[in-house]
Amino acid sequence: MTSESGINRRDWLRLTGGALLALDPLLALAAPARPGEHMTLEGIPRFERHVFGNDGDAPVLHFAGWHPVKPEMLVLMRRGASQQLHRLDGPGRRPEPMTSGRDAVNSAAWEPTQGAYLVFSRDQGGNEAYRLYRLGADGGDPVTLTPAGERVSDYGFLPDGRGLVYLQERLDHRAPSESPIEDDDEREEREPREPRLGAEEQPASAAGPTAKGSPLCRIWWTDPLRPGERRLLAETSGRFTGLRISATGRILATSTRDGRSQFLEFSLNGDGARPVGSGAKSTLATSAPREDVIWRRQAVEGEFRHLVRTDVSSGRSRNELVRVESDLEAVAEPPAGVDRPLALVYNASGVSVLRLYRPGGTPSPIAQDLAPGVIRAATWHPTLPLLGFEQVSADSPGRLFAYSLESGQVEPWSAAASDAPRLQSDVMRWTSFDGLEITGLHIAPPARFTGPRPVYISLHGGPSSQARPGYLAGVMLALVEQLGMHVIMPNVRGSDGFGKTFLKLDNGRLRENAVRDVGALLDLIAKRPDMDATRVVVAGGSYGGYLSLAVATHESARLAGSICRVGIANFVSFLENTESYRRDNRRAEYGDERDPEMRAFLTSISPLTHADAVKKPLMVVHGRNDPRVPFGEAQAMVAAVRAQGTPVWFLSASDEGHSFTKADNRAYLNQATYEFVKRVVTGVTLQR
Repeated sequence: MTSESGINRRDWLRLTGGALLALDPLLALAAPARPGEHMTLEGIPRFERHVFGNDGDAPVLHFAGWHPVKPEMLVLMRRGASQQLHRLDGPGRRPEPMTSGRDAVNSAAWEPTQGAYLVFSRDQGGNEAYRLYRLGADGGDPVTLTPAGERVSDYGFLPDGRGLVYLQERLDHRAPSESPIEDDDEREEREPREPRLGAEEQPASAAGPTAKGSPLCRIWWTDPLRPGERRLLAETSGRFTGLRISATGRILATSTRDGRSQFLEFSLNGDGARPVGSGAKSTLATSAPREDVIWRRQAVEGEFRHLVRTDVSSGRSRNELVRVESDLEAVAEPPAGVDRPLALVYNASGVSVLRLYRPGGTPSPIAQDLAPGVIRAATWHPTLPLLGFEQVSADSPGRLFAYSLESGQVEPWSAAASDAPRLQSDVMRWTSFDGLEITGLHIAPPARFTGPRPVYISLHGGPSSQARPGYLAGVMLALVEQLGMHVIMPNVRGSDGFGKTFLKLDNGRLRENAVRDVGALLDLIAKRPDMDATRVVVAGGSYGGYLSLAVATHESARLAGSICRVGIANFVSFLENTESYRRDNRRAEYGDERDPEMRAFLTSISPLTHADAVKKPLMVVHGRNDPRVPFGEAQAMVAAVRAQGTPVWFLSASDEGHSFTKADNRAYLNQATYEFVKRVVTGVTLQR
C-alpha cells in the first residue's frame, strides 16, 4: 500500500538497500529498521535499528482453558507473525502448536465431554469480526462454523454434547476477506423492553453494510459437527452480552437496549425469552436434580464489585462479601456437581489477590508466594482438582500456573522470563485541580543516570481500565535503561479499580477533567529535581490516544512531543462511525452526539477542533481495519496538524486493527517509537 506522501515496505527496502542484510548478517548490527510488508510510513525517515536488551526473553503465554479429562492446558502464544493456539501437556513441557496463519487466534474451548474437538475464534486483519472454527483433537484443517460478515462476541458449549450457543453482532463494514491471511514463516440492574424473538432461522447477513433496521445482535444454537445447521434463538435491536450456560443447561445473557438491561433466559426450543427466575424449566434433561446457581460480579452495595449469588430457578439474588474494600475482578466457578470452592480474584491497589471461598465461610488467600502482579483467566479443571491461571508480573510477561486443591501448592507450568533483576514500580501521588488525589505507577531510571532526566507519560485506554504492575519490556524498558527516562503511568479519574464513584468522574461533560489530571502531573514534574520538565513526552492508545492528543492541545508548551495510537480525534465522527454494536455503550460514556447541545460540546472538546494548538512533534499510529476507532480519525488529525506546520510521523498498517499484533509490524512500531522519543528529547530533527 502506498499513498501520495507515503511509502510501503517493499519500496522502502528497495530504496534503502535491504538486500545487503542477506549478504552479511553482521550488517544487522547497524541495519536500518525494517517496516512490516503491510505498513505505510508517512514523514518517517530512514533510521538505524535499535537493539533492545530483552529481545530474547521467554515468550508470552496466555491460558485459554483445560482439556476436559487430561491434565493439559490450551495455551495462546506467538508462532511466526501472530498469536496461535498450542497445547501444553504438563509443567515445563514445550507447547505444541495446533494452528498457524498470519491472523491471530483469539480464544478456544474444548468440546466438554471427551475433548473430541475444539472450537476457536479468530478475525481477519485485526478487524475483530471474529468467526468460529472447529479443529480436530489430532489437528488437520480447521472447519469454518460461522459466516463471514458477522462478529461472534461470545460462545459456550451446552452440557453433555448438546451443541454450542453463540452471540452474533451485526457489522457495518465489509470484512477484508473470508479466509485468514496465511503466514510463511454491564450494567445489569435496570429493566429494559423485551428483545424481539424468533424460533426460525432467518437469512444471515452478507458481508458488507447492513440495513439499519435489521437486528443488531442475535443468539444462535449450532452443532459444531454439522456447521450447516444453526437455529436462531433470539434477536434484538439492542445488545446481548455476558453469555452464561448454567449447570442444568439454561442459556442466560444480559439484554441491553435504550440504556436499560435485563438478565434473561433463552429457550433452546424457540419458545421465547423470559426474565431469569420466571419459573421455566431447563431445556436440557439432566440425570439428577442439581442446584442451578450462577455467580456474578456487581457493585450493588458499596463502591466495589462484589460477589452476587443468583438462583436461576427462582431469580432470587443474594449479595455476598460486600465489605471487602477491593474490586472483585474475576470468579472461577467449580464444575457442576463437583465439591470445590469458588476461586475469587480481587484487585487490591492494582495487585491481584487470589482467594478460595465456600459460601457461608471466610475467603482464604492462596498463591501468596507469587511475585506481585495481575492474575487472569483463573479456571477450574472440569474433572481434576486443579485451578489454572496466568500471571503478569515484573518477572514475566505471561506465566502459567496450576494450583492443586489436594496439596495446596502452586506449580508453575512455564518459565519466568529470566533470572535478571527487574525494574520495579512505585506509586506516585499528586493532587489535581479540584483537590482529588490521583495516583500512577512510576519507574525510575537506573542510578547511573544523574541529574534531571526526561519523562515518558504512558496513558492507558478504556477509559475504564487501569495502569497496574507488570512486565517492562521492549521499547518501554529501552526508554528507561538506554535513554534514562522516568516512565509514569497515571490512573486519571475514570480509571477502574478505585470504586464506582471514581469511575464516573469523567463521564459526559466531565471529560476534560481527566486531561486536567495530566496537567496536574506536569505541575508535579516541574517541581521534582530528578525530572526534566522541558523534556516530557506523553503517549497513549485508544482512549489514552485521545488523552495524549488532548494534552497536546492544552499543554503543548510543556511537552517535547506526543504519541497517539488508535486514538479519538473527533468525538462526533468517532461515535457516528464506530461499529454499531459498540455505539450505545460509548454514548453512555462520552455523550450522545445526536443531541444538538451535546454534539456542540463534544465538538468543542475534540482535539481535532484545536489541532492548531499542537506545536510540538506528533507521532500517530493506526490500523486501517480498526472497528472501534475508525482510521479516518488518524487521517483527519494528521492532516490538520501538518497543515499548520508541525512535524508528524504517521504509521499505519493494512493488516491491523485497534492494536498492532503482527510480529513484524509490532517490531517496527517499537523501533519507530524509540527513535521518535529519542529525537524529541535530545533535540534531533525528525525530518532526516
